[in-house]
Amino acid sequence: MNDPRAKMDGNRLLAMGAPRADWTKAPGRVPGFWAALLGLVVAVVYPIPALVIGAVGLYFTMQAYRVIPAGARGRGLTVAALALAGATLVVVALRIVLALLR
Repeated sequence: MNDPRAKMDGNRLLAMGAPRADWTKAPGRVPGFWAALLGLVVAVVYPIPALVIGAVGLYFTMQAYRVIPAGARGRGLTVAALALAGATLVVVALRIVLALLR
């Protein structure tokens, strides 16, 4: 196929007004972030309920993470939510270990 119209490299379609994908509306992106943040805050006081909230946040975040391609707009909030969910897991594990060592 030697059709020059099929060449995507440098064809300036975006400059001519081609629509960009809006990944900021990916399902689970914003609720996953808020649930992961809430899980981290709750983990300071109540570690076991924080595991449930953090798991819900992780579920929503992974749902969005699978959909949004790397480098796309909106991916940063998803990565931040993954970091918050990981921090929630670490805080809960520390709280449980410290409670067992007492």
